[in-house]
Amino acid sequence: MRKVKVVTFFMVGALIGLSVSVIYAAPAIPATQQKEAFVKKMDTKRQKIYNDLGLTEEQRRLLEENKNRHREQTKALFTQLCQKMNALRQELEKSELNMQEIYQVNNELKQLQTQMLDNRLERILEVRKILTPEQFRKFEDKMNERMEHFKNKRERNKEEF
Repeated sequence: MRKVKVVTFFMVGALIGLSVSVIYAAPAIPATQQKEAFVKKMDTKRQKIYNDLGLTEEQRRLLEENKNRHREQTKALFTQLCQKMNALRQELEKSELNMQEIYQVNNELKQLQTQMLDNRLERILEVRKILTPEQFRKFEDKMNERMEHFKNKRERNKEEF
């Protein structure tokens, strides 16, 4: 009899839990729609920054070209970086370590990281050439505000855990 009560209790609890989760579950948004929404949101933010800086159409065009060119370079470097990290992980998981191969892959990783940093610097220097000194100062202020926002958000998230 006791066993029947326990089983019944758990079944009722599971049924209530499922009912509540079905009622309050948000509909799943396909990944493509999520990506489209993110791209639209970032484009809106970018356009707001462009407006705040008072950019000309020529400056906007040059900044977009700069962004697209460096995005492709960064994407290619990031793909290579991931491949090398996987190669290093595989080497480290082997029962017999090949130290020469490990150091070689590690050096290739460092070269790719350096290329990524160089690419970032080039992008910043090109932005500086496109913008007037006043626009660049405003741009730096906006980027610093953004970084501060993310830093505060990260700290709040740490406090929750």
